[in-house]
Amino acid sequence: MEFNDLVARDDELRRLDQALGRAAGGRGVVVTVTGPVSCGKTELLDAAAAKEYVIVLRAVCSAEERTLPYAVIGQLLDHPALSSRAPGLACVTAAGRTLSADAENRLRGDLTRTLLALAAERPVLICIDDVHQADTASLNCLLHLARRVASARIAMILTELRRLTPAHPRFEAELLSLRHHREIALRPLGPADAAELARAGLGPGVTAGELAEVYEATSGNPNLVRGLVNDVREAWAAGGTGIQAGRAYRLAYLSSLYRCGPVALQIAQAAAVLGTSATVTRARRVSGLDAETVDEATEVLTEGGLLRDHRFPHPAARSVVLDDMSAQERRRLHRSALDVLDGVPVDVLAHHQAGAGLVRGPKAAEIFARASQELRVRGEVDAATEYLQLAYRASDDAGARAALQVETVASERRRNPLAPSRHLDELAAAARAGLLSAEHGALTAHWLADAGRSGEAAEVLALQRALTVTDQDRAHLRAAEVSLALFHPGVPDPDRNPHPLAPEELATLSRAARHGVTADNALLAALRGRPESAAAEAENVLRNADAAAAGPTALAALTALLYAENTDAAQLWADKLMAGTGAAEGEAGYAGPRTEAALRRGDLAAAVQAAAAVLDRCPLPPLGISAVLPLSSAVAAAVRLGEIERAEKWLAEPLPDAVHDSLFGLHLLIARGRYSLAVGRPEAAYTAFRDCGERMRRWDVDVPGLALWRVEAAEALLSGRDREEGRRLIDEQLTRAMGPRSRAMTLRVRAAYEPPARRIDLLDEAADLSLSGNDQYERARVLADLSEAFSALRQHGRARGVLRQARDLAAQCGAVPLLRRLGVKAGRRGRLGRPPRGIRSLTDAERRVATLAAAGQTNREIADQLFVTASTVEQHLTNVFRKLGVRGRQQLPAELAGPERPG
Repeated sequence: MEFNDLVARDDELRRLDQALGRAAGGRGVVVTVTGPVSCGKTELLDAAAAKEYVIVLRAVCSAEERTLPYAVIGQLLDHPALSSRAPGLACVTAAGRTLSADAENRLRGDLTRTLLALAAERPVLICIDDVHQADTASLNCLLHLARRVASARIAMILTELRRLTPAHPRFEAELLSLRHHREIALRPLGPADAAELARAGLGPGVTAGELAEVYEATSGNPNLVRGLVNDVREAWAAGGTGIQAGRAYRLAYLSSLYRCGPVALQIAQAAAVLGTSATVTRARRVSGLDAETVDEATEVLTEGGLLRDHRFPHPAARSVVLDDMSAQERRRLHRSALDVLDGVPVDVLAHHQAGAGLVRGPKAAEIFARASQELRVRGEVDAATEYLQLAYRASDDAGARAALQVETVASERRRNPLAPSRHLDELAAAARAGLLSAEHGALTAHWLADAGRSGEAAEVLALQRALTVTDQDRAHLRAAEVSLALFHPGVPDPDRNPHPLAPEELATLSRAARHGVTADNALLAALRGRPESAAAEAENVLRNADAAAAGPTALAALTALLYAENTDAAQLWADKLMAGTGAAEGEAGYAGPRTEAALRRGDLAAAVQAAAAVLDRCPLPPLGISAVLPLSSAVAAAVRLGEIERAEKWLAEPLPDAVHDSLFGLHLLIARGRYSLAVGRPEAAYTAFRDCGERMRRWDVDVPGLALWRVEAAEALLSGRDREEGRRLIDEQLTRAMGPRSRAMTLRVRAAYEPPARRIDLLDEAADLSLSGNDQYERARVLADLSEAFSALRQHGRARGVLRQARDLAAQCGAVPLLRRLGVKAGRRGRLGRPPRGIRSLTDAERRVATLAAAGQTNREIADQLFVTASTVEQHLTNVFRKLGVRGRQQLPAELAGPERPG
């Protein structure tokens, strides 16, 4: 579809045609077409010039030729019909010199007589575009002619930019006094007319919302509408969506702005530099123009839709104005803005401080630092980090620079908790030089430890102890020491027995620091075998955590939930926190807990996907110790999926030596053991599991929620000679307190050490527990073992029923090696019975809750059976109802009953 350049101009065209018809009949007219910039004046002129029965003489005025005498008349004389009749006139005007009064009178008379004679033969149309830019000498000639065309076949059409004070008051006043003068006033397009113009270019499929966006970005200026539509059309052809301004829109805006004149350009430039702080008064003071001049230029810009209350209709418009200025012009305006702005937010001052190039000295450093703090409070982390870096470069004080480096790293890690920490060498040096506060020293120690430099972290804390003065300083260091001891228990230190901070110590800390300590306390409770207390404290922290700035606090709390064997709550909170951040930040910050939770639910593909989103984006060493958790969980998941090569690739990643002293290094040992077992190296697997167990006992973190190392080791010994050792390990594990999932796994391996007749009871109990444990993969393994036990006892009917359930669960998990063991070829996985699509969209936790709800259990009963809170059950059911499109539990589909229980 092509644009209709004269959309919504039917009335104006009709009036123009009437004027031309009058002139063709010997009653000459002078028509002035007025209106804002780029509102269609030239298009109307083009429509008039398209008449075939007239001689058309055209001229376009410009600001550059305004001081050139007879520049406009010279353009008219370029037409052969006129120049052939009066060759002398062309010579006079081409000289570009001011004539004497007598010579100018002769020129006017000769020009008028020549045109009247030409009109006697054929109607003449004289089109002058942008007459407000015309030179004075040409205007005098045109006015002389205008007074004498009333009885001639001549039509003069002049287009003019409407403004409060006319560019040529005498000329316009003289025209208005003529009885044969007409004025046609144009206005910008309204929303409906702009939509018609946009629809002509974008087609009938454009939505009402998109048309509204077009109008918002153009204010009905036809030139801007056409430019924006061209950009959108090009973007859509390339597969894009939405309304995006590009090159055509930017050029259309700039061309419209230049046509408004140099004063309007200065006002637009001032508004562009001032941004959201722009007002009439500030634009006047920054530009240095007087109030009347600014008011006139502002009116021109506003009427043309180029500014609205000194705001640009679209960010691209402001951008092109800024880009069009030289760096020197921008700096000058930014300096002017600093002089006139008062009472504005500090980040606005910082913007102009940087724009003016005033980026050195203590004053600049203070402004940039304050701006960063303000932006961080507003959640604008990227901008806050940029201003911190400016403050660092501006300052020449060693202590201030060290503090700013700490804040910079903290800001970067809020954006991406697994991002490689820069400046660590400088911060470690600053700590040794005594330049860091206790709080900043504690943060530096944490980052060093997470980067695999736990020995240096301990050194920094030791140095800070000698510098502490206040109770708050001591509390910060105590909190850092507890955190280091929790996450890096293998670091040598005589004081490695962490205990929670006392209430009086907590009281001295900030709210965010207290949350961090509470999260560490929750993790400590989980590692000391108090899962209920750990889960309660962790959820309390997560309820009050700011998703965008939770960082290490959320990681500690989520890890505490995992080690307290509350997988569903960990998954729920990780998803919720991730939704509160950007996608990339959420993937990085919560990759470890999300991957481990998915693994423990048997959602193997989700575990690999969550980890790969981070691990495949960056080499592992710069990511630090925190990345070891998603790596370990992903390796275990890949092994169970049968993706051995992928597991090998991740295990081959170089790691810092400090991994062996870290809590997450235990997960890596378990993952290595499972990989070794999968590739037929049970002795290597047993060694890895035993190594894990020895560290857990030495570090006093021997809890099943972290790792069931005895069960893993006993399973590795099943195919070896030392079965007695395996039996001893599994029996020892059975004496310890465990959650349903851990106990089900323990009973499954214990059953493997018994003859088939004695396995049934153990596996039956494991199958019951696996329902509450909510691990689809482990339940599939229990049912697989139970099917084999039934077959060994020749109870083939029961064996086949349980086998079907095991195959279905293994297929849902994508566990290829387990499917092969169950007699299913890899190519047949897609033909196994699957639940309806709506049910398949549920997570394992949601499906478990929905199954029990469909069976008639109350929220409290479900919570007790699944070891979660009633509020967690309620949140899962809300998601279930939404995904299945039902209003309540009475409408839950019967298929949620799932596979029948064995027995």
